[in-house]
Amino acid sequence: MKRKLILLIAPILLLTGCWDLKQLSQMTYVSALGVDYVNNEFVIYAQVLDFATIGKSDQGSSGAEGPNIWIGKGKGATFAMAWNDLYNSTQQRTLFGQISSVVFKESALGKIQVEESLDTFERFIDARLTPWIYTTKEPIDKIFAVEPMLPNSPIMTLLHLPNGNYEQHSLISPMKLVEFAALNNEPSATIIIPSLGLNDQLWKKDDENMPMMNVNGAFLFYKGKKPKWLSKDDLKGLRWVDRNTERTPLALNEKNRKIKALLPIEDPIIKIRSKVNKSGVPKFNMNIKVHATVTQLNSKVSNKVLQNEAEKEIKKEIRTTFSKGISKQFDVFHLEEELFRNNYKSWKTITKKNKFQLTSKSLGTIKVKVTVTDREEIE
Repeated sequence: MKRKLILLIAPILLLTGCWDLKQLSQMTYVSALGVDYVNNEFVIYAQVLDFATIGKSDQGSSGAEGPNIWIGKGKGATFAMAWNDLYNSTQQRTLFGQISSVVFKESALGKIQVEESLDTFERFIDARLTPWIYTTKEPIDKIFAVEPMLPNSPIMTLLHLPNGNYEQHSLISPMKLVEFAALNNEPSATIIIPSLGLNDQLWKKDDENMPMMNVNGAFLFYKGKKPKWLSKDDLKGLRWVDRNTERTPLALNEKNRKIKALLPIEDPIIKIRSKVNKSGVPKFNMNIKVHATVTQLNSKVSNKVLQNEAEKEIKKEIRTTFSKGISKQFDVFHLEEELFRNNYKSWKTITKKNKFQLTSKSLGTIKVKVTVTDREEIE
């Protein structure tokens, strides 16, 4: 009997157990990382969220308790030293594998600072290149302190989940850090990184003004040059040339600036063709087709007039954004990339002689075809 009992107990003793298993509450998970550069030092901000509030709020909650958001800071002569400085003040084991966004302050957008940050991300065993990337002119700790609307999960903000907003209101396409890292070494790529702003005048909670994030523009990167910022209004024409655009509103106004019609436009079809003349000067022609519906109509106009006015407005926005870009010597519409991909021989010849440079004459014809439907329902 004793022998049988020993035979039963022995295999149990040999089984491995999770002796070093740690509960979620015993670890600190960083959800967002901010990068600043002040007085020749990197300053790293870490946003930490309570996983209990994330889990509770995923399916909605009517509780009054707000999100549990903590913000830490580390400093160092290098990005890696600043990152490691965070460990000096964290109270538990800290994990960086759950980061969903990285925010660069304007002062940290220098070529050296960006490349060092990317290099550390690629080498750091606990980090990934999958987060969203943003830029900002605002204090990073203020960005990280923004609470979601309603008693919601703290990740339900533009910082962590930009796609929901972009699908409804496409203006400047969100970008992943891995995409930025890949394009950063491309010889012909202009990179457009959305910038986050803060506005506390638009939303209130119990009669208290609540700061909310918004995409207020973008920083443009090109061949290691100092990044330049363009506002959201400056970049209005970008949405018509961006294949990521899903749904975006087009407002048509009367001469007195009163709104005539509002047309939500979806999924533009874009074709860009380049021609290089005998002197080696490229010119780019665009052909854009869009589908529009009418959600507001304040004037009695024919369908043809409505379509013509929409086409003119789209062309105007494209040319205005193009001009804003070349005024800062940036290729907003990735035209050099088009030449590089589809006419490499010409691109090589041009860039070998001198730098690729756009002028006001580089953008040739713009053909826009707007098809309006569902108008009858509001007439």
